[in-house]
Amino acid sequence: MPPSGIDLAVFPRLQADLDRVRDAFGPVRVHGRPELDPLTHEDTGASRGLVRPTLALLSYYVLTDPSEPADDRAVLAAAAAELLHLGALYHDDVMDHAYERRGRPSANALWGQHLAILAGDCVMLSGLGMLAELGRREVAEGVAASERMCAGMVRESADLHAASRSEESYLQAVGGKTAELFALACRLGAMQANGNGGRQEDGGEEALAGFGWQLGHAYQLRDDILDLTSTAEELGKPVNTDLAEGVYTLPVIRAVSRDQGLARLLGKQLTQEEAARARALVLASGAVEETQAVADAYVVGAADRLSALTDHPRALDELRSYARTLLRGRGARPAVVPRQARQEPQARAGAHGEQVTRWVKNWLVETGLAATPAEADHHRLSGAMWMIERILPQVAGAPADGEGGDDDSSERKQATAAMGTLICVWDDIFEDPRLTHPRAVTELRENLVATLRQDPAAPWTHGAIPTAWARLWPRLRAGRTARWQEAFLDSIEQTFHACEREAHHRISGYVPSTGDYLPLRRSTSGFEIGMGCSEVLQNREIPPTLRGHRMVRRLEELAFFVIFAENDLAGLDQDEADGIPYNLVRVIRHETGCSRAEAVERVERQVAEKRAQYNAILTYVPVLFRTLPGLSGDSDGYAAIYDRLKLFVDVRQRGSERYRPNTLAVGPDLERLRREISRRPAAPVSS
Repeated sequence: MPPSGIDLAVFPRLQADLDRVRDAFGPVRVHGRPELDPLTHEDTGASRGLVRPTLALLSYYVLTDPSEPADDRAVLAAAAAELLHLGALYHDDVMDHAYERRGRPSANALWGQHLAILAGDCVMLSGLGMLAELGRREVAEGVAASERMCAGMVRESADLHAASRSEESYLQAVGGKTAELFALACRLGAMQANGNGGRQEDGGEEALAGFGWQLGHAYQLRDDILDLTSTAEELGKPVNTDLAEGVYTLPVIRAVSRDQGLARLLGKQLTQEEAARARALVLASGAVEETQAVADAYVVGAADRLSALTDHPRALDELRSYARTLLRGRGARPAVVPRQARQEPQARAGAHGEQVTRWVKNWLVETGLAATPAEADHHRLSGAMWMIERILPQVAGAPADGEGGDDDSSERKQATAAMGTLICVWDDIFEDPRLTHPRAVTELRENLVATLRQDPAAPWTHGAIPTAWARLWPRLRAGRTARWQEAFLDSIEQTFHACEREAHHRISGYVPSTGDYLPLRRSTSGFEIGMGCSEVLQNREIPPTLRGHRMVRRLEELAFFVIFAENDLAGLDQDEADGIPYNLVRVIRHETGCSRAEAVERVERQVAEKRAQYNAILTYVPVLFRTLPGLSGDSDGYAAIYDRLKLFVDVRQRGSERYRPNTLAVGPDLERLRREISRRPAAPVSS
C-alpha cells in the first residue's frame, strides 16, 4: 500500500521505489551467530510507515521528474535515512521502557536493554555506511544530523523531572531528536537530484531541508499530544509515559505555568495514580489545544518553505498534502502481528488436579513428612497444592506430551507435584525461625546432601525426608538421560548451599543490596529444579543450546523475577516476622530507608514492568523455536514447556494460598524432620 495522502498519478513510481528501499535493508550480521540476525532486522514490510524514506524520495522527485523512477543513489539515501531513524528507535524504546512497537515486541523486550542499545548502534552505523557509499558530503551531513539528534536527546534527559523546563529548552530538544532526521531525509533526497550529491545552486536543497525541519517539529508535537490523549492500543506503545518518566512536553509546560497544583505534583517520579491525576490536570488546562495550534503553525511553516520552488507544482502540492495527512494519521491503530494459532494455556481448577493433590497429601502422610492428614492440610503445604490443582488440568489436555500413555503421564504428574511440595518442605526447614545456630544450619545442609546422594535401595536413615526422596527419585528419573539426572541432583544440591547461606544471613541480620538480591534470590528459589520438573512433566529434555539462547535465558529471567517478587509480596508479613533477608520489599527498605508502602509500590511497579516484557517475549517464542536449528522438528513440544511456565506465572499473579492460613491445622514438625536426618548430636536450636 502506498503512503496515505499521496496521489500515485503524480508519483507513479513511488510504491516501486519504496519496495527498492525495503530491499536495501538487511540485518547487521554477527559472523558465525545467525540466530542474532533478528536483533538488527526489525520488520520493514508494509507495517512500517517509512516516513523518512518517503520524504527523501518525494524530495528527489520534486527536483527531477516525478514520473520517472528514482536513481539508485536516491534509493540508497532513503534507506540510510530510515536506518538512522530505526537505530534511534532502539535507544528510545530502552529509555521509554517501551515493550511494544507497532503491536510487536520491541527489541529491548525480546533481547534486553544491553543488546538493544548495541543493536541500535549497529543499525545507525549501517546507515552511515550507506551514506559513505554515496559520498563525502552525504556522510558529513549524516554525522552532523546524528550529532544534533543525540544532543537533543541529551537536552531532554538533562531536563527530566524539571518542572521549570522552558518552552525554549523543549523546542531545542525537539529540533535535535526529531526534526533533524526529517530535515536530513529531505536533504539527502534533494542532494541526489543532480546525480552526484552536489549542492544545488537554486536553493532547492535548503528549501526542502527547511520543509523537513518544520514538519519534524509538528510531528513531534503531535506525538506528545497523543501520549496524553490516546490509548496504548491506538499507538502500539505505552501512553502517558512522558509524565511518568519525567519528560515534560509542551502541553505540560504550558499547563504548569497556570496550575500550581500541577507544578507541586511534578518534579519527582510519579506513582501510577499521580501520573493519571497529572494527565487529567493537563487535559483540563487547555494546553493540549494550544499545542495543537503550535503544531498547525509548523505545518504552515513547512508549506511556506516550498514556495521558492516553482517546478512541478502538482508534485509540490502533493508533498504538502502528504505532510498534512501524516499528522492527521498519527495515532491510527497500527498493524498488529496476530498471536499464534495455538490456544494459550489458561490455569484452571479441575478434577484431575484435585486427584493428583489428594495423592500428594496421602504421600505426605505415608512418608511421614506430615505426621497426620491434618498436618498435610497446613496452608504452607496446601497452598502449593492449590497451584498444582490449577496447572495440571491444562497439562492433562496437552496434545504435546511426549511418548508414553495415560498411566505414564499420570505417574509424571504425581512425581512432579510431589517434588514441588518437597521443595516447600525443604524451604520451610531452612526458614524455621527456631533454627538459630549457624552450625545447625550447616549440618542441616550436609545431612540433606547426604540424603540426596544416598542409594535409594539402601538409604542410610529411614526418616521422613530420606523415605520421601527414596520413593520420589526413581519416579522422577525414569526415562531421563544420565546428563539430566546429574544436572537435576546438582541443582538441588546448589539450592541447599544457597539456603544455608540465606539462613546464615537471617541469623546474622544481614540484608543484601538491591544489586545482590536477584542472584541471591534465584540461588535459593529452586527455579532450576522447577524447570527440571517441567521437563519431566512434558517428557522432554530441553537441549542446552536452546536454554542457552539469549532470548530463552531472558524469558526465564523475567519469569523468575515475576514469580518470586510476587512471592515476596504475598509472604511479606511472614518474612518480616521471621527476619527472612531475601525479600525484595525488605531489601529496598533497608537500602533506601523508604516506608513499607513505598517499597511495596516500587516492587509492584517492577513486577508490572517485567510481566509486560515477559508477555511480549512469550508471543515470539513459537516463532523463535521454529527457526532454531537442532530441535528435530519438535519445536512446539519445547515451546509447551514454556507454556507451563506461563501457567505458573499467571497463577502467582492471582495469588497463592501458601501464605494465607485457611485452616487451624498445625504444620509439620520441622524440628522432628531435621532430627531424623541428623548423623551426629544435634547442634543447639532455640526453644
